[in-house]
Amino acid sequence: TAPAHRPESVLPFRVAETDARDRLRAWFGRLWLAPGALKRRALTDTVRGVYLPYWTFDARVEADWTAEAGHYYYTTESYVDNGQLRTRQVRHVRWEPAAGRVSHFFDDDLVCASVGVHPGLVRAIEPFPTGELKAYDPGYVAGWVVERYQIDLKGAAERASAAMRAKLEAMCARQVPGDTHRNLQVRASYRDQTFKHILAPLWLATYTHHGRTYQAVVNGVTGTVSGARPWSWAKIALAVSLALLALYLVSRLG
Repeated sequence: TAPAHRPESVLPFRVAETDARDRLRAWFGRLWLAPGALKRRALTDTVRGVYLPYWTFDARVEADWTAEAGHYYYTTESYVDNGQLRTRQVRHVRWEPAAGRVSHFFDDDLVCASVGVHPGLVRAIEPFPTGELKAYDPGYVAGWVVERYQIDLKGAAERASAAMRAKLEAMCARQVPGDTHRNLQVRASYRDQTFKHILAPLWLATYTHHGRTYQAVVNGVTGTVSGARPWSWAKIALAVSLALLALYLVSRLG
């Protein structure tokens, strides 16, 4: 078994609990077609601060790419419509070879190592300002819930590598001239690859509605909010009925 990695750095909480509760109330107040009972409760009865485990990865990359660049051009063609001769513009693509090079430094690309908070919610409140990281000191996390990483370094490195490849391909695609492209090929070399294990803060609200559990989270540094939510099917049915009524009235008046 690989030895456990101790956190190297930590991002201290900047958003206080009262501020997090206010942000959750505001977020929930903006939800459309949510159950009224939940709006009255406002998600604030189970808020707790948590330090989530993260891996961060750095790498310098040089990538050569080739592709076929597509340039749009138009011709005019004639056609018959109900006995009338008409014309229309038809789009075509002229393909030509293209090539280029991308240099990039991936700085503190984040991979969350938690499985206790829904990954989609965590991604929605990222990024965390890693430029403000402090050297790890137990005093920063004393009294807080600290989750141990559930995704190990090997698994996180694989995820980071896949994410970097996707970002790199997108950067290369943006360099391709013309209006569209196809057959993009990227050949990349990485160097100066490093990693860190860090702790990042968030406020977590967990609530139950009709037997189902939902989560809402607040970035403990930036205050960004994200959450899962139930829907009020009665409100949805009413909204659909009103929309259909409006369409009916418009058609009658027309």
